[in-house]
Amino acid sequence: MTKRKRRNAVTLVSLLLVLVALIAFYFWYMNRDTDSTEDQDNNISLATLDPEQITSLRYKAKDADLTLIKEGELWKSEEQPDRPINQDHVESIINTVKVVNASRIISETTENLQDYGLDNPAAYVCATQKDGVTLTIQIGNRVSTKDGYYAMVNEDGKIYLLPTSYGSGLQYNDIDMTAVDETISFASEDIYYLKVDNRDGEDYEFVYDTNNSFDKTDSLYPWLIKQPYDEGYTADTSDLMELFGNYTSFDFGTCVDYSGKEFGKYGLEEPSHTIDIGYYETRTEALPTPEVDENTGEEITQKTYKDEKSLTLYIGNTDGNGNYYVRKEGSNLVQTMKEDTINKMLQVDVFSVINTFVCLPNIDTVDRISADIEGKSYVMEIKRSKDKDEEGKEITKATYYYNGEEVEEGVFKDVYQEVVSAQYDAEMKKDMGIGQGKPYLTISYQLNDENKTIKTASYFPYDDSFYAVDSGHGIRFLADKRKIDDIAAAIINFKTTEE
Repeated sequence: MTKRKRRNAVTLVSLLLVLVALIAFYFWYMNRDTDSTEDQDNNISLATLDPEQITSLRYKAKDADLTLIKEGELWKSEEQPDRPINQDHVESIINTVKVVNASRIISETTENLQDYGLDNPAAYVCATQKDGVTLTIQIGNRVSTKDGYYAMVNEDGKIYLLPTSYGSGLQYNDIDMTAVDETISFASEDIYYLKVDNRDGEDYEFVYDTNNSFDKTDSLYPWLIKQPYDEGYTADTSDLMELFGNYTSFDFGTCVDYSGKEFGKYGLEEPSHTIDIGYYETRTEALPTPEVDENTGEEITQKTYKDEKSLTLYIGNTDGNGNYYVRKEGSNLVQTMKEDTINKMLQVDVFSVINTFVCLPNIDTVDRISADIEGKSYVMEIKRSKDKDEEGKEITKATYYYNGEEVEEGVFKDVYQEVVSAQYDAEMKKDMGIGQGKPYLTISYQLNDENKTIKTASYFPYDDSFYAVDSGHGIRFLADKRKIDDIAAAIINFKTTEE
């Protein structure tokens, strides 16, 4: 290639590079102007209100049409002053419209409102301040690109594009605007009473028996099951706390009626279910004068108290949308709660929480154990007397007997542990007339309380796998046959099956 041709090629390449640079600069410049214009367009300020100065609010959306007046710190319905208004939703509406900025002007006229959904707005708000300043805003259709809503503001004859937040913030229907009770919640451990009353089924009742007045055996099972059984059984505390987890939160969805005049419409004139709960509410208060802990010597500046509270909830019909209608005792509000939540409260498997030990008295509360095995009697006895130890302190001395003969303490206690290990293993589904004949085994515990209480359990043949148990409450449960046979053998041989 000649020098002349090479020089021309270099010149041509240089010119092309310059042209590319000019084109790039042109597009950058044009885009810069467009972005600047859009930024300015996105900040069309239309109205500003002071939320603290707003005294009245007209709100229309969906099926809601409310005129709200502020009285003190509360918003009330002008037409229905007794209606509880959802204060949070009112504040949300005010926060949505307190500053109105448009993205851009869509039309300088209000012709063809139907094209924008503004002939019948989806939402309308009119807010008025103390000083007479008023804001009106009407929300129409959402634009096809979903980046805003068509709107008219202060009836200035223009149609604007407002950001999405204005449309989404004005979506409350009439039911939404009625206040619901705050969620009631507490811990399982704070419950001290529960009753579920089912109009067409079994009732359930659990009582915390603080004085162990029912069991009287100094056992570790202070919870009493009063229903559905005719007489009480004790409950396993751990299992019961797990069940109580279904009753620790009452979250109300919507309020559908507040008049108190149409309970029958919702199945609440004669509720199908009633839930009664007693629970403790904890509060902590500062002491006016600090105190000193007698045990640690530390200064105490506050104390925690537990106040007894109660809740009675009536359960009515379902609404067809996965909710029950409910009403609290003493309230006119008909509210909704989720069907799944309520069903867990109504469907109780009592056997899953029962203390499965047939009789588990602390040995220190027992004076005598009498057993009848196929008509033959056996007696285990503990005789206690006062004595003094090496230091001269008074102690209680226990002497152990089997069928009138003194035996070693260790052997006696091993057999005792075997005897009290009898458990309910299954619930008897139907009455088969068992209990009319003679039991295979009967065990009676004479307690050393002031009434000399006697606890008795009898085991009747049932089938190849179980004995039917009568512990003084009627025959409801079954015990594993192998286990009861082992207990009988331990009593007869006066040694455990493991020895």
